[in-house]
Amino acid sequence: MVPDQPSNAEIQFIEMQGGVAAYTDEGFGPVLVCVHGVPGSTFDFRWLAPALSQNLRVIRIDLPGFGKTPRAAHPGPDMDGMAQFILRFIDSIGLDSVSLLGHSLGGAIATQAAAMDERILAIVLVSSAGPYSHRGHFPKTYKALLPLACNPVTRPLIVSMGRKALRWAGFHIGNSDETVLTALECAASINFKRHGETLKKLTKPTMVIWAEDDRIVEPRISEILKEIAPSGPRLHFETGGHNIQKMRAIEIAQMLCPWIQEEVNPFLDRGKSVL
Repeated sequence: MVPDQPSNAEIQFIEMQGGVAAYTDEGFGPVLVCVHGVPGSTFDFRWLAPALSQNLRVIRIDLPGFGKTPRAAHPGPDMDGMAQFILRFIDSIGLDSVSLLGHSLGGAIATQAAAMDERILAIVLVSSAGPYSHRGHFPKTYKALLPLACNPVTRPLIVSMGRKALRWAGFHIGNSDETVLTALECAASINFKRHGETLKKLTKPTMVIWAEDDRIVEPRISEILKEIAPSGPRLHFETGGHNIQKMRAIEIAQMLCPWIQEEVNPFLDRGKSVL
């Protein structure tokens, strides 16, 4: 189930150390920062945001090299660099405590950020990467292509191939070469084993959401993920695909909002705006 209309929140920009970051900000209540996958953007949560923003302050951010956030002035496109970017954004916008929601590879980025900062109270993993490479990820191929993508002579061919492959897989990307290159660099750098080890060490509440018909992250990965992740709600659907945050937005909100309000952050004065 989805809301009647997607979010039309205005893209905002904030100056950070090193450069600007693009984001949207809507709703009131406990803060939930949404981290998209690779590739992706704030657009990926356009249906989930209106379902959540009646009870939460929902902030969607474009990672460096995606959407409206340039990559040049921000940390590297590896998991640590992206996690540091999230934490710098939290500093810049003046947030004292937040929960993070990560979709796909954004789940690994959110997990790493949560392990690095006590202000992260909880994480929500949606169709998330797990402790092993999933069928939509080809690490050996990405690592082999990376040197060719960095070579000015072969870069146009690699970018063209990458753009076609991403669109064939159903990803909505623009015409920017930067998006394709950043996606390749980030995907090649993901350490799935480390992601799993980080989850095992975390003690922060973790919600895990997945669909049986996900064609990118197979159910076997999600089943393992739900076992090793810290305690928290588990929400499983037979259908909804990889972009379950769109197809099951209302059902997700019905479980996620009360959990954050009543268990993760029960002491927030909801009579006051946190904007």
